[in-house]
Amino acid sequence: MQNLIYFLLQYGYLLLFILLQVVSISMMVSFNEHQKNVFLSSTHQLTSWMDDGIDRIEGYFNLAQVSKDLARENAALRQQIYAANDAELSHVETKVDSNATDTYQLIPAKVVSNVVTGLDNFISINKGYRNGIREGMGIISENGIVGVITDVSGGYAKAISVLNRSFRASAKFKEKNFFGYLEWLGGDPQRAALTDIPKHAQVDVGDIIVSSGYSTIFPSDIELGRVESVTLDDGSNFYRISVLLNEDMASIEYVYIVDNLKKSEQFDVTKPTNR
Repeated sequence: MQNLIYFLLQYGYLLLFILLQVVSISMMVSFNEHQKNVFLSSTHQLTSWMDDGIDRIEGYFNLAQVSKDLARENAALRQQIYAANDAELSHVETKVDSNATDTYQLIPAKVVSNVVTGLDNFISINKGYRNGIREGMGIISENGIVGVITDVSGGYAKAISVLNRSFRASAKFKEKNFFGYLEWLGGDPQRAALTDIPKHAQVDVGDIIVSSGYSTIFPSDIELGRVESVTLDDGSNFYRISVLLNEDMASIEYVYIVDNLKKSEQFDVTKPTNR
């Protein structure tokens, strides 16, 4: 009680002034039509501004969930594309639905660690064996191939990235029937080498390079990049080709893990047999 009396003695005049101001404004608005309209208009603008601010704040805190939802939708759309490609390659007429050729399942994930400054670089993602992730699965993004899973724990996985000297991906020209391997030889993280392309092949700057689909890791026809330069060393039977990668590995954030549902079947068919 003593504290309340002390508070009123200290701030009583200010509180009385504020109360009188509120009463005055209320009376002016109630008995004057013009001031009433001005007040209502100003109040509406203020509440609209506050609602907009609250909506922006809520939207900011919901960004993580929105990103997850978009990643799942993108994964589903890409699965439909790969299913359609499988059907076309098999010359089978089919609708892209649950009955389509579901060779690949895509699992969205977020990159939690990414190293691009060394020669043998790795990335880590926030999905593990509890999410169906296994060693040997490929990782792709919206813009190309990212890497291959090497280690898996319950909730996380580690992968060699494209920017690793141990990484090789079967690749081909989109419009030409020549195949080779995409490799990173160090240096610029946005450029890789396309190897094993014979010198009789017609190679032009600007040619689009895509995944071949010859491995059990990555689907075919994922666009990887474009030919930036072509040279042929004296005495060599193969071109030295530099490819400008579509994906900027230094800024990658969201990826998709590729689960080849027919991997075992493909492996059994392609493995060598003893005769």
